[in-house]
Amino acid sequence: MKKIIYILPFLLLACSSKKSSEQPDVLLSELTQGTVTCYGAYYKGLERNVVSLDLYSQDITFDSLGYVHGTGTNLYISDIFIPLTDTVPAVGTYKCDTTTALNTFLPGIDFEGNPTGTYILRIADSKISSIILCNDSSFVLSRIGEMTEIQFNLVADKKQYKLHFRGVLKYEDKRQHL
Repeated sequence: MKKIIYILPFLLLACSSKKSSEQPDVLLSELTQGTVTCYGAYYKGLERNVVSLDLYSQDITFDSLGYVHGTGTNLYISDIFIPLTDTVPAVGTYKCDTTTALNTFLPGIDFEGNPTGTYILRIADSKISSIILCNDSSFVLSRIGEMTEIQFNLVADKKQYKLHFRGVLKYEDKRQHL
């Protein structure tokens, strides 16, 4: 009888750790809320406005201090290059590259331990469970009235991620006014 009592805790620990390691990270492909932020001609000497997209799946929320809650997906693109006459991305196709040409956006990179450029955050129980840095990617943006629709074809480590946004984007103006 003593042998069973000593073995039982080890079996319970083995079962519980195996179960948690089998749970896949959540990656919801439907994004329904987000913000486009205009930074203006952010880079000195570059005649382009720079905007970012910050998109979330339905079950992601924020508290009054800005902390994320829930489980889902966050797609962030820090630098999208658009004409100086625009403050939001126009309807069209956008490509990921480092040229800073019009209708391009920067690839994801790890900058001193922080992601920047284009990346996907998997969020589980209000915590980041993984970061996916995207490179050879593109998106197509369309609008119907105030509704924005964006079809993303994102690539990371030779794996393809198809994400879709449909919703009304909030707008933030963070241009430095002289």
